Amino acid sequence: MERRNEYLAMRERVKTIRLDYFALFRDYGENANGESGEEFRKRQAEIKSRLEELDPAAIRQFMDECYSNPELNLRIRRDLNGYVRTVFIGKYPVEMARMMSKSPELFGIDGKSAPEGYIQDPFQHLVYYFSWEKKDIQTVFQCLAEAPPEFQSKYISGALEHYAYSAPKRTELLEEMRAFASTPEQVKLVKGQLSELVFGRGGAKATFVEVSDWLESANLSGDELDAATRDMQKKVRVGETGQWLDWLAKRDLPDDVSKDRAFELATAWTEKDYLAAGKWLKSAPDSPEKSAVASAYAAKVYPYDPEGAMQWIQTLPEGRDRSKAVEIIYQNMPKDSDEANAFASEFGLGK
Repeated sequence: MERRNEYLAMRERVKTIRLDYFALFRDYGENANGESGEEFRKRQAEIKSRLEELDPAAIRQFMDECYSNPELNLRIRRDLNGYVRTVFIGKYPVEMARMMSKSPELFGIDGKSAPEGYIQDPFQHLVYYFSWEKKDIQTVFQCLAEAPPEFQSKYISGALEHYAYSAPKRTELLEEMRAFASTPEQVKLVKGQLSELVFGRGGAKATFVEVSDWLESANLSGDELDAATRDMQKKVRVGETGQWLDWLAKRDLPDDVSKDRAFELATAWTEKDYLAAGKWLKSAPDSPEKSAVASAYAAKVYPYDPEGAMQWIQTLPEGRDRSKAVEIIYQNMPKDSDEANAFASEFGLGK
């Protein structure tokens, strides 16, 4: 009976706060400048102090009553959003993460939000606040663990954006990501983020020394290294591609993976600086990676240097690298042209 009375008292207290909250905006709703007045700010601060006393169950009731109130408008939604971000999330991050992911419509993250700039995504703010301002990446992943897969996929990148700004922080983040990945779906999600973790986000590309040094210290597993190097041709500095090709040749990656990465790196490199790519080819020692680079280089330069491309193809033995270059060259020729037919006949294509 005592617990029931406490529960009923809490519900009544929340209802009173909600009534006072809507009355505040009703009283100043006709005055566009009313929210800047001293009386408004005083009453707003008093309500905020009462909201700070609510526990998660009471917060849920308050949000539910607010969003089911027909008087709810954009101004109130915007103010509510501020309370969620500045009061509730800081005090109860894990409980709020659970609440927001179960009832996104109560927090403006249901895809039906007001125009951009009015309502901020509170779950996104949670990730930002604990990643960047509090430097508490453990709480971020505790919150993500409470959310469904679609939330995890949407918000995990925020942790990388705001926390992986130094080598020690990337190492901390890697450990949290590993601990977080307890289901096959989470393992796949984490692997999909490893390239961003290693090479960084945005336009500023880290140097070869910075990234390779961190990789040496991170002790990535084979599967992690495979995932981390995907699309690396988009993330490395063009002038350092040769260093990355040399690095690949020394890694304990399966040959097919290493050759794929080398082919992708060489394709991008040749397109941007074919002279440098050709110079690397001439000086590099024989290796599976060099064969992949020769294949990519030949396929790229053939349209304007067919003789040079064919010389590199002739260095490749029968097999995957040679066939790959030949197929790409042939596919880029005009269909049924004399050149294409002669090329197909020479290399036994189309049979």
